[in-house]
Order: sequence, then structure tokens, then C-alpha cells
Amino acid sequence: MKTLHALVLAGALVSTGLALAVGIVRSDAIAPSFFGSKEGTTIAQPTVAPITVAQSESTAAPVSTLPPITTTSSTAAIALAKHLKRVGAKMYGAYWCPHCHEQLQLFGQKAVAQLPYIECVNDGKNSRPNLCEAEKIEGYPTWKIRGKTYMGTQSLDELATASGYKGSRSF
Repeated sequence: MKTLHALVLAGALVSTGLALAVGIVRSDAIAPSFFGSKEGTTIAQPTVAPITVAQSESTAAPVSTLPPITTTSSTAAIALAKHLKRVGAKMYGAYWCPHCHEQLQLFGQKAVAQLPYIECVNDGKNSRPNLCEAEKIEGYPTWKIRGKTYMGTQSLDELATASGYKGSRSF
């Protein structure tokens, strides 16, 4: 083989805390006989380097969060969110759930900050999977309001009625 293209293989051996890099490059040095020719190629020796603490922390699975809320909250939506929190209502969801995101978009950015949201998925930010299991949450989103369970995306008007909200419904 007179022409050997550059080949670089790199992998992280996370379970052993080692990084492995192997390179094969073209040069005029002598190659081992298993290439069928003794001229034109060099085999670079594998190198093994330990991963530092900083590297191992950066390769850890990141905590996942809800997608950004892009809608604007009405004054009524903010008041409803505060009311839901005050009466002990809870929204159980998962950061990856499109219906949960849709539910939060109905409230808007400022109102979502007031909502009693509980993340049920282990790798979600501030997750509380044990609480979700204890509450027997079977799907997302699930609302628990005044002892009743409401599954799926709810309109703000439906949440207002379920919670006994008396304020403006100009959502």
C-alpha cells in the first residue's frame, strides 16, 4: 500500500476514566509487514491519557430543562398562576413533553415563574420523581387541584374553574 490515507480514531473510555487516541499517518518510515509493504507508512502508537476531574465533570450528563417559554403573560394569566400556587395546585410534567411545553406557553413567561410546576423526570432540573410516583402520575401534564386530577393540556379557563379562581378571565 503506497498510499495510506490519514486515519484518526478517538474515543473516550468513560467507565475507566481514560481517553484513547490512535492515529495512522502517511510518512516515509517503514511500516510493519502486515500492510504488505515496508515503505511509505507509519503506524502511530496508541496514546492513553487520564481524564482530569474537570474533564470528567464536563462529560457528565447535563441536567435537562424545559424549552424556553416564548409567549407573553397577560395580567390575568399571572394572577391565575399566583392563585393556583396559593390554593396548592400542582402541575406535574416532564421537560421533554411537548404537551407540558404547550401548557406553559398558554401562561407565558412571567406567569410560568409563579406556577407550582413539579418535574417528574430523573434528569430534569429540580426533579422530584419520588413525589410524582407517590401522586401516581401516569402522564404529562397532570394537574392536581383541590383533590381532583386533570390530565392533559388544560385551557386557562378550565384551570380557573377547577381552582375556584374569581379574577379576570381575559387570558
